[in-house]
Amino acid sequence: MKRFFLAVMTALMLPFTAAADEPVPVEVWVCDYKEGQTLADLEDWYDDFNKLSDGMDNPNFEAWIWTPFFADLTMGDVLVVTSFPDLESMGQSMMEFFGGDETGALFARYQTIVDCTGRDLWMVQQMRDRD
Repeated sequence: MKRFFLAVMTALMLPFTAAADEPVPVEVWVCDYKEGQTLADLEDWYDDFNKLSDGMDNPNFEAWIWTPFFADLTMGDVLVVTSFPDLESMGQSMMEFFGGDETGALFARYQTIVDCTGRDLWMVQQMRDRD
């Protein structure tokens, strides 16, 4: 059920710019807030993440926080979602983010805010553009 929900959310909620014949990789982390932590803490973390990401050699990705509103509320408190233009770009960004001292410290701080129990990678293909 959780995987079906993630598939539907991924397909319906992300505003991709990729052409219909070019699926893009989307990473989805299913997380719960650690005791005393809230959405505001995660948003503050993203402020620092975005500043750091702007200085990366490959900052070509988009990120979302999905908070359940009308869903399987037992799945997790929050979904942390990142999309990339292609798998090569994803690999470059991940190697840079998880391989650096400053980025490693930022990720360690992330782990004090949320406990992520699931991580999926989806290839998402946009089939309709609202423009």
